[in-house]
Amino acid sequence: MGVEGKQVSTRSETSPEVIVVGGGVIGTAIAYAFARRGISCLVLERGIIGQGTSEASAGIVSPPSTSAIPAERLELARRSFQAYPWLVAAVQEDSGLDAGYRQWGELLVAETEDEVIPLRELAAWQASAGFESEWVDGKTAREIEPLLPERIHGALLADEGGSLIVQRLVRALALAAASRGARVVERAPVTGFTVEGDRVVALETRQGRYVTGQVVLAAGAWTGHLAGQLGRTLPTLPVKGQMTLISGGATVLRHVLGSADGAGYLAPRTDGLIWAGGTKERGEWDTRVTPAGIAHCLRLVERLAPTLLEGELVALGAGLRPGTPDGEPIIGPLPGYSNVWVATGHYRTGVQLAPATADLVVEGMLCGEPDPLLAPFSPARFVQAQ
Repeated sequence: MGVEGKQVSTRSETSPEVIVVGGGVIGTAIAYAFARRGISCLVLERGIIGQGTSEASAGIVSPPSTSAIPAERLELARRSFQAYPWLVAAVQEDSGLDAGYRQWGELLVAETEDEVIPLRELAAWQASAGFESEWVDGKTAREIEPLLPERIHGALLADEGGSLIVQRLVRALALAAASRGARVVERAPVTGFTVEGDRVVALETRQGRYVTGQVVLAAGAWTGHLAGQLGRTLPTLPVKGQMTLISGGATVLRHVLGSADGAGYLAPRTDGLIWAGGTKERGEWDTRVTPAGIAHCLRLVERLAPTLLEGELVALGAGLRPGTPDGEPIIGPLPGYSNVWVATGHYRTGVQLAPATADLVVEGMLCGEPDPLLAPFSPARFVQAQ
């Protein structure tokens, strides 16, 4: 189910000031940020809002799980983390939809002695960065989250960490933007651009032609294809992630659980289900759910909360996260064009960084200059003219 019937059209009657290509969490967050500022905006989504990658996403909102990131990405994470309580409340008021955001608390679990020191150091780094994080021993971790197995050695506890239901958030953002005058066109993959000088003046889709003043390319892993149509090489890489939803019945997971080795997460949801995943299959464009992928997810459940193996598998899925060669997002003006910006490549941090990304894109496009905070993420580090 998409968002049709709520300010959704198949053809624009007037030219929007901005067209956002891509209706995932980044694209809809940008559209909502424009709409809140009174800027007319049109979202072009190749499929259905809330489907695809959004359906398969974990929706975890937590402090960065590594200190090996630029200071600028830490600031993006900090701004987004602080913005979420306000954002989900505002979106619910404008859309009538609850995105299911809850600050359950997050535990990154040390399953071996070798993982204790790195997690202790990460907890100290997160705390120094302003997050409410601390190291707890195994006994305390199990008291906090009884589903953890006896063999664990401890955990990093991020009290404010939480999760939301991404599919709901994306639909809510689209509806909230529409309530403020934005329009959304679904099943509208972009097939071409009309360029005059250094400006894109119109986009061609299967639903028709749309004239605009500015363009944001926020189509996830497909953004590189769009940039290619504009004569620019942008190396967005699909990273397939498989997942499962589990009903634990009377067994209730109370916290987000993560593995210290990066194998994945378990995340409780407000609908009573538990998200478990996911794989990291680089370069895979297909979204098939495979026995090997689901086996990976179930091994993670066995490691972190084995009693959930007695629950029921409710759904299986896969999505394509947008990766980049250097692991950093791509945010900023597209070189060679005066009215095209890019916002993609967030990989596993799309939900985590969406609020700050949206605000910085909108402010940069309105003032004509990207914020210095975006310097490490500039498309110019990759873009080559074809």
